[in-house]
Amino acid sequence: MIAEININNEKFKVDLNDPIDLSLTSKVEKSFKAWYVDEIKINPIKNDDFIGSVNEGGAVNFREILINPHGNMTHTESVGHISQEKINVNRLLKTNNFLAQLITVKPQIITDKIIKNNKKEDEIISLEQIKNKILPNIQALIIRTQINYEELANKNYNHTNWPFLAESSAAYIRRKGVQHLLIDQPSIDKEFDEGKLLAHRAFWNYPNEIDLNKTITELIGIPDHIEDGRYLLNLTLANIENDAVPSRPIIYKLF
Repeated sequence: MIAEININNEKFKVDLNDPIDLSLTSKVEKSFKAWYVDEIKINPIKNDDFIGSVNEGGAVNFREILINPHGNMTHTESVGHISQEKINVNRLLKTNNFLAQLITVKPQIITDKIIKNNKKEDEIISLEQIKNKILPNIQALIIRTQINYEELANKNYNHTNWPFLAESSAAYIRRKGVQHLLIDQPSIDKEFDEGKLLAHRAFWNYPNEIDLNKTITELIGIPDHIEDGRYLLNLTLANIENDAVPSRPIIYKLF
């Protein structure tokens, strides 16, 4: 199905039959995880006269799911993730389709020239690596830092000190007008940062003039063969009231 679309007075064509799913599949065993949580749990509901498992004699399968969006799912979050005010991300999006750009960045080893007061083994996405790379009118920026897509499905990020976005990089992305930031790491901030969350704060300009419509999507996966460039992003969120919810970002090649 070929559709013609107009974004910011620029015309594109998109094949809606050729989606590229950036979400990772959450499983009860051998699944990716971060922030020291377990994989998701899925168990049948049981009480005195009901069992929600056909295999155990029930009439239907009727299971409850225990998840932590930040730790074991591709998820999208609002500024409510770091604010005292409760801001539910499921109520923010007025549309689900955005002009997106995918860029691949190889994180740099920290040096004092890049950023001070960090460990030598830290890896960072510096301002110099993304400066002047963001195209005009981009609404969503997708950052790929890993070229090992097949390994992401069961990767344990705990205690790996994953690469993170420099505060200056996050501020630059905000100034470029990007509304939705997506990354293939558990967080745009470092694993152990004493709760500073510098990149989150810089992207949302918190606690100054906050743009409540900006979102961050983490723990995505981008197939290795997908080329950098512009795409149509469909960002669909679970309709759950929380600062972060499971999401399914899907991109389509523009031509």
